[in-house]
Amino acid sequence: MKPVNLAADSLIPTIQETLAMDQGVHRKPWQGLFERLLHDWHQRQSTDWDSSDTRLSSSEYTDPKRYQAEIALLFRRLPLCLGHEDQLPAGSVLARDVAGLPLLLAKGRDGVVRVFLNACRHRGARLVAAEGAVCRHSSLSCPYHGWTYGLDGQLIGVPWRQAFPTMDPGTHGLRQLPTTLRHGLIWVVLDPHPQDAPKVANYLEELDVDLTELGIGTHRFFRQNAILCKANWKLIIDAFVEFYHIKRLHAATIGQFFADAKAATECVGPHLRMLVGRDSFEEVRQLPPEQWNPRQHASLVHFIFPNSVIVYHPDYVSHMGIFPAAIDQSLFVHTVLTPERPGNDKAHAHWERSFELIDHKVFHDEDLFICEQIQLGLPAATGGDFVLGRFEHNVRRFHASVAAFLSAAEQPGISTI
Repeated sequence: MKPVNLAADSLIPTIQETLAMDQGVHRKPWQGLFERLLHDWHQRQSTDWDSSDTRLSSSEYTDPKRYQAEIALLFRRLPLCLGHEDQLPAGSVLARDVAGLPLLLAKGRDGVVRVFLNACRHRGARLVAAEGAVCRHSSLSCPYHGWTYGLDGQLIGVPWRQAFPTMDPGTHGLRQLPTTLRHGLIWVVLDPHPQDAPKVANYLEELDVDLTELGIGTHRFFRQNAILCKANWKLIIDAFVEFYHIKRLHAATIGQFFADAKAATECVGPHLRMLVGRDSFEEVRQLPPEQWNPRQHASLVHFIFPNSVIVYHPDYVSHMGIFPAAIDQSLFVHTVLTPERPGNDKAHAHWERSFELIDHKVFHDEDLFICEQIQLGLPAATGGDFVLGRFEHNVRRFHASVAAFLSAAEQPGISTI
């Protein structure tokens, strides 16, 4: 296949010719984004611009009624990704509070991952108090009265059982949440009422194909960090779906590896597929489409509504889960996945350095820092609007999806899943 010529006077015909020659060749899900970036690369405007500028009310981050609606209608109804199944060895548990609920992730000796409410069915005490640390357990015993549960959630021990003559142990196991594994990731719906496991492939729509193409299911858990950020959860999502800030906020870290505000986006239902041009993007001019690499020539980013962001770095993957903890606080859970488990100390040290850079220097010291600064400034914006420029259209799209889901969920008989 001849190289693609991106001279301004022949760009579009060349792309059309290339696509015609490519008929019958497997087309990657992100190929259209590459084509748009190629078209826009030397232009002073982007085909991704869909309006001039708009306003965003500051009340979207501060209204208590809206926040409660987001918890009830988004975070208690939609599939949420809690991490990777590798994080839990067989016979272990992990406690974590998510969107106001105490959760217990458990993998039994049978290798099955289950998610329970972390509350004894007797008097409601937490079975595991320490959050965020994977602990080995063969069973779970309540520290209050000693009721004991297996890692499958079944009630297996009650001191002085004769004191509860009408209690059926078979109906007093831990409350289990609908859970499924997809692409090695743990997906849960935070509703303990009986229902089927979430249909994640349907929910992801076309992004399910992306995750398959990228081999996420064969990646391995490397390391995770969870911190409480003093900012509304939507401020953090905003920071990860717009790219206007990269060369400025990240000037001392990753900004040097990216072109300035060169990105293209596709909406996939409420989700976003985004491609951010790296400094090596010029190489794409001389390559056939099957060699356009969404990790080397650009960075592919997936936003999975309402709260997951997946960034595909050159040789590893970051998954971020952003969970509201209060109207002005969010739990930020960053998980790094690698193509394989480190085979030696050198490989382990390489990914440790990568983790330290992206987790601490980029996400914590830059992204989360600026979100907390915006949160501190919100009182000054009370009753006012923020302005969104043409580079920030994904922020507008995200907030529009939130509004649409809240509106639909409030209508009787309409399901948002």
